[in-house]
Amino acid sequence: MKKIAIIVVIIFLIISSFIIYKHFNNEYITSEEAQIIAMEDVSNKDNEYTFNSVEFKETNDMYIYTLEFSDNVNYYTYKINAKTKKIISSKKESLTNNKTYMKEEDILINVFKNAALDQSECNLISNIVILEGDIPVYNTVFYYNNIRYEYKTNAFTGAIISVTKLMENAA
Repeated sequence: MKKIAIIVVIIFLIISSFIIYKHFNNEYITSEEAQIIAMEDVSNKDNEYTFNSVEFKETNDMYIYTLEFSDNVNYYTYKINAKTKKIISSKKESLTNNKTYMKEEDILINVFKNAALDQSECNLISNIVILEGDIPVYNTVFYYNNIRYEYKTNAFTGAIISVTKLMENAA
């Protein structure tokens, strides 16, 4: 009877040790891995990010990383399950005081008015928002009579920042 009790205790200790080892040994991702998961989700790998805080804590029997970080334009908050590597929640807030960009149509009206051209006579190539430093800018490119025009316009105010004209060779 003593032998059986000793064997049961030994088996219990071995199983308990294995469970404790498994629980604490490489079961959770590192804070660096959590940061990579968040940055890949943001999907703008060209930006530099500043991590303001990275916390690892247990909530409702789940281990979670809470990350707060920013780039030049947005502030992000992510919660990532440290075991499954799944994003539980994410939030993105603008650092531009919640200003909204001007409508694309209004930017185009302003650009063509400045160029003193009728938009219907031009070949619009692109009108996209890019960042120049920390300023969002509409980059508008179009052709008229073998001349390539490129306008850079402040996305908030509509102010024209620069105009480039380049004569194209007629083919």
